Amino acid sequence: MYKPYKFPMYTVLACSIAMALQAQAEPPTSAPKQPGENPDATFVQKAGEGGMAEVELSKLAEKSASSPAVRRFAAKMVQDHGANNKELLTIAAHENIAPPKDLDDEHAALRDRLAAMKGADFDRAYLDAMRDDHQKMDELLKSSQATVSTEELRTFIKRTTPVVEAHLRMAQSLKE
Repeated sequence: MYKPYKFPMYTVLACSIAMALQAQAEPPTSAPKQPGENPDATFVQKAGEGGMAEVELSKLAEKSASSPAVRRFAAKMVQDHGANNKELLTIAAHENIAPPKDLDDEHAALRDRLAAMKGADFDRAYLDAMRDDHQKMDELLKSSQATVSTEELRTFIKRTTPVVEAHLRMAQSLKE
């Protein structure tokens, strides 16, 4: 005679719990966080825009500056901000934050204006832009230290602040 197999109650319960835990463990698929949604996304957007601008404007300066000292400064900006930008992109990916893809309108207009300049006029305008941008970045870093929510972003800010302050001093001394 055929007897259907009956699962013990604990087996059914264990399977139910396992399926519930697996469903919780699977990360939700959601769109990357955008600026305005949270302080982390806003910080990544602003810092990313500033970092991209430093690299792009400095690449232009490496080619267009008349002063060898300004060209050396520009090369340092490309190197330092290029490394910073890579680190910020990695953090943004870890935190599911959408980084900026292009220069913001203000920096794009500045790039276009600088591209039309030559000689000492270019050098002065580029150094003014570097001084202004580094002042803004220094303020952003200091104000965001208390508002970002992840240790990874706080560490990034702690590591980046002295570099930005050193760049600001360099731009100011070259300008003088």
